[in-house]
Amino acid sequence: MKLLADVPLEQITTPGAYDPTSGDIGGYTSAAEKIISNVLVVLTIVAGLSFLIYFLLGGINWITAGGQKDKVETAKTMMTNGAIGLIIVVLSYSIIWIVGKALGLNILEPASIINSLTFN
Repeated sequence: MKLLADVPLEQITTPGAYDPTSGDIGGYTSAAEKIISNVLVVLTIVAGLSFLIYFLLGGINWITAGGQKDKVETAKTMMTNGAIGLIIVVLSYSIIWIVGKALGLNILEPASIINSLTFN
């Protein structure tokens, strides 16, 4: 098995093919678009997983409440808050898409915006 410590430093590259030693700016824009796209994907996944975990914990709390009204209300609140959070995420994507269409920008695809920029 080859360990990372056994790899020469020259062979290790940074994400997005960012090379600070080169004078070419083309690699920077592709790195920026990859970073922005990846951040959006990660945030969406985190929001979805948070909803799932929060909703499941609320359901488990409801099942284990044993008829105690305060625990049932807490479980209902957890499940409601999880659903509201998911609705906010979905609505935010919808609102961003509508605003992008109104402005003539494709906001949900940052690569198209970044590639249209020119650097002098």
